[in-house]
Amino acid sequence: MILTTGPASHDPARDVPELAPYARPTVRLHPRRGVPGPRDSHLGGPLWWPAAEPWPSCGEHRDVNGRQLDPYPLVAVAQLTAADFPEIRFPDGTDLVQVLWCTDWHDQPHPEGWGQACVLVWRRADDVTHPLSERPDPGEDEDMVPRACVLHPERLTEYPWHEELPPGLAGRHEAWLEERGLDDDVSTIPGCKLGGSMRWGVTDLPGAMDCGECGAPLELFLQLDTYEYDMDAGDRFRPLEERHLDPQTAAGRAAREPTGMTVGRGGHAGLYVCAADPRHPASLFTQ
Repeated sequence: MILTTGPASHDPARDVPELAPYARPTVRLHPRRGVPGPRDSHLGGPLWWPAAEPWPSCGEHRDVNGRQLDPYPLVAVAQLTAADFPEIRFPDGTDLVQVLWCTDWHDQPHPEGWGQACVLVWRRADDVTHPLSERPDPGEDEDMVPRACVLHPERLTEYPWHEELPPGLAGRHEAWLEERGLDDDVSTIPGCKLGGSMRWGVTDLPGAMDCGECGAPLELFLQLDTYEYDMDAGDRFRPLEERHLDPQTAAGRAAREPTGMTVGRGGHAGLYVCAADPRHPASLFTQ
């Protein structure tokens, strides 16, 4: 299945040339509910995990009464392969990355980070000769347990959140849009995506976005969103192939909310990794 984002209201590289150097590639994952295989790229599906390797768990997870639940198995969130996503900077000797998290809230490696304790596992798929047949089930916190989704990647160009731009540039872009009655539909693309820039509409962008281990800059690796697009029928980010779907129907809701997760309070989360070495501890920020 091919899913296509609608045309943008304007081309910043042409209409606001000062923005051109800040263009960033991103990959809309377009997750849709399905039955991915254990070696496929997917969200929420089975991981290609060695049976002999312990499943990661969280030692800080607590129930609603504050009682510690230990060990608490992490939830499988995503699996991405080098074959499907050459954009990923895989460490030497690896071609598969797996993302797991705890559904509870914890301190993050980044000083200002607060969100699910998150783990990235980088491995070589062919090294897994005896895969795990059944993964642990935490059995609760459904809001942060993604449904199994197959992916339909689409490569796009986007522009950063205004706080990441030089002083004044975002304001000039906003004024240009206001004069023409246009929306900014080219910055911080919503939905589940790989790379690009995240929208910081609830909190300001943290003052420093550095790796807690080596001090190198953090960069957005994966964004997970409650919604793929707005309810507005004309929203650019509603795929052209699905505009016949009524968002109020089961099929429409499954397309708009494919993972079934409520991230934060119906917002989104950004998983950030070290620009120097993605094997350093990741930080997750929610908005």
